[in-house]
Amino acid sequence: MKKYSLFNSFTLFILLFLFLFLVPEFSGACPLCEGGAKAETRTAYRGITLLLALMPVLGCIGIFRWLYLKQKNFKEK
Repeated sequence: MKKYSLFNSFTLFILLFLFLFLVPEFSGACPLCEGGAKAETRTAYRGITLLLALMPVLGCIGIFRWLYLKQKNFKEK
């Protein structure tokens, strides 16, 4: 009995085809790849990069503030 796997030769060919021909189209939106010729695209890219860079910092600040307030309330009781 022959086993059928997800990555048989036909599936692998389709995935390789999609990777080679569609990925360059998606990377054209990246301003670092000279695809973002519009100022709107560059501004959106910088804005989302700043947001994603600040999220972990803001999360840590929130956790430390929550711990500080918990400790402060515990000492008051």
